[in-house]
Amino acid sequence: MQSLQGFFSRHAKEYASSESHMHGKDLDLLISMLDLKKSYKALDVGTGPGFVAFEMSSRVAVSVGLDMNEHMLDIAVRKAEDDNNSNVLFVKGDALSMPFPDNIFDVVTCRRVAHHIKDKKKFIEEAWRVLKKGGKFGITDLLKPMSDKRDLFNKFEKARDPSYISSESLDYWFKILKDNAFQVDNFKTFEMKETFQSWLSPVSENSLEGRKARKILNDNVGYFKDVFGYDEEGGYFNKSRMVIIAKKP
Repeated sequence: MQSLQGFFSRHAKEYASSESHMHGKDLDLLISMLDLKKSYKALDVGTGPGFVAFEMSSRVAVSVGLDMNEHMLDIAVRKAEDDNNSNVLFVKGDALSMPFPDNIFDVVTCRRVAHHIKDKKKFIEEAWRVLKKGGKFGITDLLKPMSDKRDLFNKFEKARDPSYISSESLDYWFKILKDNAFQVDNFKTFEMKETFQSWLSPVSENSLEGRKARKILNDNVGYFKDVFGYDEEGGYFNKSRMVIIAKKP
């Protein structure tokens, strides 16, 4: 938990100004696939600087952003005040023990956060608990390739960010949602090309984390070519992402 708090406290400003986080394809897909209504109460878990919460705020009755990191929340609160946005609010809290009553939200979202959550089953249970009957759960995250038999993807990510826990396969998410009585309504997967430098950001290539990640890549070039389409000359590889919309029947 300390590593999670420390990493995002150190890099809060970089994440708040990240083009990928502000305007990523996964954000556009998530919002469009949720089919938000003006009557909805929406919750974004692990909201960080509030990108999803702000996107939802213009489309719903009230949008709430939940995060444990005070540095991130301070940035989000200041933006809401600067924009005079009165139907978005931010709350400090844990994804595994949300400070909300049962059956209160029409929508719960989680974008690029699940790989930081160790007890994913508990998180899914909490999302179910705070959702109303008929409510929608929208989640986006990295996908671990099914062909990654050596789990190098997770080792690679963890070298960059010690607060990282694990990414999972699409089948894993389908199963864990089904096991917790969610019904998958819709999903999409897509690939994004990343250079080593763009993937590493906001971590410096010359930092201890950057050097660890580079060593994993250099020591396993053939594997990264086979599994992640690594182009050694161009310096880029493919990262898969998912967007899943599930319903609480």
